[in-house]
Amino acid sequence: LDRVAPARPGGRVADVGCGSGVIAAHLAETASDVVGFDANPAAVSYATSAYGTRRLRFVLGPFDQILDEGPFDQFYCLEVLEHMYEEQAIETLRVCAHAASPGARLFVTTPNARSAWPVIEWTLDQFHLVPTLDEAQHLTLFTRAMLQRAMSSAGWQVEDIGTFNGVAPFLAPASESLARGAERLEFATRRLLPWNLLYCRAALR
Repeated sequence: LDRVAPARPGGRVADVGCGSGVIAAHLAETASDVVGFDANPAAVSYATSAYGTRRLRFVLGPFDQILDEGPFDQFYCLEVLEHMYEEQAIETLRVCAHAASPGARLFVTTPNARSAWPVIEWTLDQFHLVPTLDEAQHLTLFTRAMLQRAMSSAGWQVEDIGTFNGVAPFLAPASESLARGAERLEFATRRLLPWNLLYCRAALR
């Protein structure tokens, strides 16, 4: 996040699907005003109590409320689009475009359908290691082409698209230094190799 799409000093930021508020809190260390949006009451309640400040607040409800809180200079939508059907995901990106200030940027991450992620997800489901993902939590897995098309359909111009999170997260419990080394390699090959997550940075057209 900090390498590819850091928060702008003094900017207004929307964290779309903020969950527990960890990323929003990180963004608020730089941006002057951060608003996290989520439809989960428990998540918004926790985020507000854990991180809420004058510069960082959280809004409960559908993403249409982004329009009421805008305009924003930057949007972050991390691990959210896969929980929607493709047209719903496009509509969410479109809402961001309508709530954007001139020159606004959008940063998205989502699982990569052309990676090992579908196998990882299937394994997690088969062994009941997490709540069911396939068709229960994750409704759409994007390829690079699908994500680029969704961005364009919603009025965004892709500036950078790549992959990350390959083996590094799985090495971290055993060795932080080994995981960091793997992450550096993965970042260097982000436009060449199909790591497990996609990222996309885009500007308003």
